[in-house]
Parts: sequence; structure tokens; C-alpha cells
Amino acid sequence: PERLKLVLEELGGVYMKLGQILAMRFDIMPIKYATALLDLLDDAKKVENEKMFAIFERETGKKINDVFNKVDETPLGTASFAQVYKAAWGDNEVIIKIQKPESEKYIEADLAFLKLIAPVAGLFASLKSVPPKEILAQLKEWLDDELDYTIEAQNNQILYDHAQRHKLENVVIPKIYPALATKKVMVQEFLAGSQVKRILVYLNTRPADLKKILDERNIDLLKAANAFIYDLMRQYFIDGFFHADPHPANLMIFPESRIGFIDFGIIGRSNYNNIGLLRFIKAATELDFRECAEGLADFLNQRVMREYGEMIEEDPKMQKIYETTLNFVIRRLAEDLAPIVKDWNFFTGKKDAPIGERSSSRAFLKIAKAIEKYGLRFPPDVIGFLRSLLIVDMVCLKLSDDFDMVKAARVFFDRHTIEEVATQAPQHKKEIAQLNELQSLHIAEIAPEKEGAIAAAAGERRYAAKERMMGLIAALAEKHPELYNELREVS
Repeated sequence: PERLKLVLEELGGVYMKLGQILAMRFDIMPIKYATALLDLLDDAKKVENEKMFAIFERETGKKINDVFNKVDETPLGTASFAQVYKAAWGDNEVIIKIQKPESEKYIEADLAFLKLIAPVAGLFASLKSVPPKEILAQLKEWLDDELDYTIEAQNNQILYDHAQRHKLENVVIPKIYPALATKKVMVQEFLAGSQVKRILVYLNTRPADLKKILDERNIDLLKAANAFIYDLMRQYFIDGFFHADPHPANLMIFPESRIGFIDFGIIGRSNYNNIGLLRFIKAATELDFRECAEGLADFLNQRVMREYGEMIEEDPKMQKIYETTLNFVIRRLAEDLAPIVKDWNFFTGKKDAPIGERSSSRAFLKIAKAIEKYGLRFPPDVIGFLRSLLIVDMVCLKLSDDFDMVKAARVFFDRHTIEEVATQAPQHKKEIAQLNELQSLHIAEIAPEKEGAIAAAAGERRYAAKERMMGLIAALAEKHPELYNELREVS
């Protein structure tokens, strides 16, 4: 796993994004590999300023030095597909994000190569029945969105407006300047905070200097770490959308332990009523195994009812079969989850344990495997959220030896009851609708025929899923005599 991570980091570009996609598929990836790939860091070689500034001029029709009062010659950061500069624009300090030359060309070549070798080399052999084309299609869609900075600018604007509207005083989102946003150029407010990536470097190389800086700015790294976990949970469970790529380079810490986010190329959306999932997390922090199972089953049940609800409700016999099966799964899940949740509560707070043991990734990945035994899987938006949560957890463990994911999650429940969240979440439907509308417009702009293809594919998936559901109940009954006998009584 560690070798694979290092190889993908060395190759960079598309291969970095491939690794991040595979990390998101922890429902089907081996646990050790998924855990390793969560920690991928994008760091690439610099491109000459002359080439980067030429792209700015082609995109905007203006020379970069004619637009800005001053542009720092040394880039603030360099990733696989972009380079970032600090500049002065009137009285404003800003950052300029410019896409590297011929990024699309290199991406097309890498994708073509991956498509060619995947079936031959068994590149995705560890993904069981998941076809390589599914992973590559997800990778291409992600790259298409991330390489269009107008999408990132729109996401940034909505999150900025949201933070202002709801007066999120302890969360900083940079202001966007849409007048200078093109597909390959974006201009944002410069945030005078500390990038978490740099803090982590100082922790390892210059701890004394870092302590002085933190004291001067009244920053408590444990407080900031807890704030990142709290805010990511707030984003997902209350707002309905969340930062889906919270790597150390995209996280900021400000004086008084305030936190911030940058880089909004990938934003996740909550597509389901997630109160059941919230019940599960709360119960896990309280070691209530039955409530864990009921909350998780209630959440996953939504997927089933969304697709088969009408069929189940119209057939009384089918309804009894389904309810019997669901109750059986809840009982068994309570047994399966108990040791996993116990270990999570124990190891995350064990300060002398290696960081790999303290990471919540092991517990969350085991939970994904546990529900898979019953033919259940987390939907993509939940996988994206859990991946973000686990990335932030890993970052927080590095920020402070005292960080404890269980305690951090409890902070959320100290501030919000389940009932309050259920009431607050609908208030954010307008923001979610804006994001969904922008996504559909983007699809229509790139490929008018794509929307029809998506609808057709959804219909095919629903039909196939129906068949799977009936087969699943039969398979579970065959595997578990207890369920088989209960279903016989119902029949």
C-alpha cells in the first residue's frame, strides 16, 4: 500500500487523482490500500512564470502585470495541474490560480493509457466485480470538473455567500472575484493565515519556532483540530454540502484558532436524508451498539425504499418479507459493529499508539465491510463525506497528540441535538439547489446528450438493482438459517 501511494505521488497528475478516486472507493478496496491512499499529497514541479503568465493573457486578453499592481515571482504553491501566485489588485491582496500548459493534453494521454492497460494488467483486480471502465469514468468526470475553474469559482461563491449569510464567524472562506474567472484562471482573496501543510512541516523541522508563532497568534492546535471535525460534520449534516478534498494544503488556521478552507474544485453534496447516519455516529461515540445498527440500517433503508418503496408498499407479502429481513440485518449488525466500535473508542484516544492505529480509518473501513456482508453499501455521497472525514482525522492526529476523534465528534453533539439537525437541515435546501443547478448546467454545456444517457443508465441500474434485491434476500436466507426460518413463517 505504501509503495503504491509513493508511486502515484511520483507519477502525479492523473495518477494522483486516480489514487484519490480509489481511496473514495473504500467500500470495495482492501482496507490497507484505502487507508494508505487517503494520505496522498499533490506536489509537483514548478513551471516557468513566462509560460504561466502567457496562459493568463490568452485566457483574459490582458497581460498579468497590467491587471495587478504587483505579482510575486515565486509561486505560493504548485500542484499537478495548477500554479498559484500572490498578487496585489488595488487595495486587495489576492491569489491567482493558473492552469498549467497542456494539462488537458497530458490528461487525455494518461487516460488513454490507463484505459488500454487496465484490462490487460489487472490494474483493478483488487476491486472485485467493479469494472475498470466505472473507475475510469468517475476519474474522467472528476478531472473534467476540476480543470474548469469556472465551476470552482461558482462553488467558491456559493460557499462564501453561505458563510456570510449564516454568520460563520469561526470559519473563513475566501472571497472570489468572478470577473477574472475563466476555465483556466481564477482569482481569490488572499487569506493571511497558516496553511496546515506548512504547520505540519514546522512541527517536524522547527517545533520551537512554530510554538512561538502559535503563541503570538493565540492558536491552540487541538482546538483547531476539533474545529475541523466539527465543521465538516456541520457542512454535511446541516448544510447538505461539504468540502470533498480537505488535504493539508487546502486547510488553513488563523489567529484565535479559527479555521478556513481553500480550493473548491470538488464539492460533495448530500443526496439523502442523513439523520440515520448521524444517529449511528452519535451512538458509536456512546457505545450504544443497538442504536448504531438501527441508525445505520435506517439510513441505508432509504436507498432501498427510494428504488423499491412503491413495489414493497403495494405488496403486503413483500412488505412482510422486507421488514423481516431488515430486522434480521439490524440484529446481526448490532453484533458485528460492537467490537469495531469498541476498538474505535479505545484506540483513537490512545496517545502512545502509532498514528495508524489511532486513525479512525480502520474502524470506518471495517464498518463498510460489515454492511457489505448483507448486500448493503454506502452511497457515493456518503463515501465522499467519510473519506473527507478520515483525511481530516489523519491531519488532526498529526496536528496534536491529544486529538481524539471520538471526543471531537462529541463536540458536534454537545452543540446540536439530532432533533435540531433535522430541523435546521431543510433551511439549506436553497444552497443545495444552487449547487445542483450549476452541476446540471455544466453537464448540458459540455455534452447535451449526456443528460439523456445518465437518465437511461439510471433506469437500467434500477431494473438491475431490483433483480439484485430479490437475489440478495434469497442469498441471505440461504446463508442464515435463522432468517430462512423467519421468512418461512412470514410466507
